[in-house]
Amino acid sequence: MKLHKSGEDYLEAILILQKKNGYVRSLDIAEYVGVTKPSISNATKLLREGGFLTMDENKMIHLTDCGKEVAERIYERHRMLTGYLVAIGVDPEVAEDDACKIEHDISRETFDRLKEHWEKEQLSFAVNKEAD
Repeated sequence: MKLHKSGEDYLEAILILQKKNGYVRSLDIAEYVGVTKPSISNATKLLREGGFLTMDENKMIHLTDCGKEVAERIYERHRMLTGYLVAIGVDPEVAEDDACKIEHDISRETFDRLKEHWEKEQLSFAVNKEAD
């Protein structure tokens, strides 16, 4: 199943909520993403059918290995791109919004090169800071 932007956003939200709360309910996702509960019900049904998540008998939502892999990839992109944009002077709110848009469309190759550059810059900054 090919995921659309919204599906990736929901998986990322589930990962973030799981880390924050230790559990995830449909209502939590709806509030976090800013959509209605019926929209989340439809999305979680599709994501369950695609093998990205499961729901237990208490209606708690859990990422499958596949869902977690996608969510972690998107979340890593989001965090790194936001940090990168803020570091070059973009307002943090604008950087957050732009990172959310970019994270879905950027190629793996381009992201990997940006990540390498970002990590090199962070290491260089840390080394220079220690020298001060």
